[in-house]
Amino acid sequence: MAERKHLIDAEQFQELARPVSIHLDEDEVDAYIAECEDVYIIPAIGYGNFAKAVKSETFDDTFDDTFSASIWLDGGEFDAPTDNCGCDGTEKSWCVGLRKTLAYFVYARMGRADGSIIARSGYMRHEDTYASHVPTDQKQYDDVMDVAEKYLAGCMKYAQIHSADCKKVKPVRGSRAAIKMIGD
Repeated sequence: MAERKHLIDAEQFQELARPVSIHLDEDEVDAYIAECEDVYIIPAIGYGNFAKAVKSETFDDTFDDTFSASIWLDGGEFDAPTDNCGCDGTEKSWCVGLRKTLAYFVYARMGRADGSIIARSGYMRHEDTYASHVPTDQKQYDDVMDVAEKYLAGCMKYAQIHSADCKKVKPVRGSRAAIKMIGD
């Protein structure tokens, strides 16, 4: 089985996400990176653009001449039209970049897993005298996922502005829903 390249590695994850421990298992982080690329990034940008991004190829057939791969991947300031056609001018906007976006999706997924690992007797959580686990908090997970989805929306806005064919860029929708039971 051929191994696919990724947008970030474990070290970049630690630099781009919210603060994390230096004692993370690199293989575990890599597994979450691959999972989040498959679930969030590739469906949004398309596998062709993803493959070009990880291989540092040019996006010459996908975007216009003013497109900056550096801004899309690593973040930066850009001019966004204030209306659909750009007739009313532009305003400064910011794209955090796909790499940081991916790091936030990974951070949310890892926080949700809460250090659990599968063993032959099911999910296990290591306990020791120096740390204790806090209960997984849905609000905390939702907060990180909201940030990640907003970051992805900013990246897609940048891509749409510079797209050779605006119809190819799909809008980003939230990946979560809250369902509350009413009554018995």
